[in-house]
Amino acid sequence: MKKKRIFASLAATMMVAGLLAGCGGTPSTAASGDDTASAATGEAADAAAASGDSGKTVLNVLWWGSQTRHEQTTAMLEKFEELNPDIDVVMDYSDWDGYWTKLPAQVAGGQTPDVFQMDYAYLAQYVENGVLADLTPYIEDGSLDMSNVEQSILDSGSIDGKTYAISTGTNAPVMLYRKDVTDELGIEMPMNPTMSEYCEISKQVYEATGLRDTFVTSCSADNLRFRLRNYGMNLYNEDATALGFDDPQYIVDMWQLALDAQNEGWGMKPGEETATTAFDSMINDSWSRYQNSNELQAYRDATGKDISMVMIPNTDDATASATYLKPAMFWCVGADSDVKEAAIRFIDFFTNNEACYDIVGIERAVPISSAMREYVAPTLDEVSQEVVQFIDYVSQPDMASPLMNPDPASHTEIADLLGQYSEQVRYGQLTDLTAAAQQFMDEANQILADAAASAE
Repeated sequence: MKKKRIFASLAATMMVAGLLAGCGGTPSTAASGDDTASAATGEAADAAAASGDSGKTVLNVLWWGSQTRHEQTTAMLEKFEELNPDIDVVMDYSDWDGYWTKLPAQVAGGQTPDVFQMDYAYLAQYVENGVLADLTPYIEDGSLDMSNVEQSILDSGSIDGKTYAISTGTNAPVMLYRKDVTDELGIEMPMNPTMSEYCEISKQVYEATGLRDTFVTSCSADNLRFRLRNYGMNLYNEDATALGFDDPQYIVDMWQLALDAQNEGWGMKPGEETATTAFDSMINDSWSRYQNSNELQAYRDATGKDISMVMIPNTDDATASATYLKPAMFWCVGADSDVKEAAIRFIDFFTNNEACYDIVGIERAVPISSAMREYVAPTLDEVSQEVVQFIDYVSQPDMASPLMNPDPASHTEIADLLGQYSEQVRYGQLTDLTAAAQQFMDEANQILADAAASAE
């Protein structure tokens, strides 16, 4: 009952997860909205009934992603079925926003998928609530072969010494931008821009094209996290019992930059975005967007534009990089799954099988297995090579800062709270920025303290 109660509430609160799409999500497309998700769920139910009659093991797999990922994943799962004829895979998928409504609802309803994608930002929440199976025994007995995977990558999916999630690949946050636009204007985007350089280019692009910024004006939890990382801090302290900083000036600086961008015209004002998807926005409204390195192909496919990427802009006086290397996403197994052996066979297939990478390439980021990285390298197309080169660039000394701990279960509530304050600031409803920032911090710290107390 505890799990159902927690996730019934979480299903409602995570409807705001689209505001946090910097955490590895792929934005929605016209082909993957609510109707698509509903159709997929219906197809999944029909497939489940048919598979049950076949006598085969039924493996339910759920993922999020763009149309490109959906098509590749479908083909990859069909190959898995071909190589494992005793398993029937029931496929279900959604766009990023819909996923974080669908998955909590399925968990609350006692229908947790056998295998499903997980984002680093939510890993701790799902472990804390007993949703994820401990994969450590399968790694130890070799049925989940991690012999070609670095320990640091395994650690990214581990909590308290137990592995609950296997990374699909190495990723990094990036600033995607319209290279066709900057090329036409004769502007060269630095690979590792300062915030001043980024803002100056944003002004030039706006004056020439009318396309505006949606990065500095979003004022999201991820924006604040990037700013804090520039000074060696994180959004939360080590044990997530409080915020990881105590000076409201970091929030004030974020808000002031957004207000300056709006007032000067090159930043998007609240409610001004006309596009219905992030892809459309890169055509109609904005020239740049914060996403993740593995999403480059999806953006080029969906927009038909020459999209390229650089590192997240660092504040001019930064002492550390805002950029970090992270798991693009994870594969997890439901703790209550009755077919864990089949689930492990799938994750092992995804991690170690050449036939998998013949289909998916690096769409879910650069493979975690050194053997698979070596295998795919000669086959990569131009975009994939660009992604690998970017990861190699960021992997150089001092280019990236250490990965932070997974966000606490209350992160969604705190990110939503910051979004509410940021919106009031951007609409001019809150004008004393220092007081507003301190009030947000007080409320956020209380949320974290209450969560820590209830966990004891």
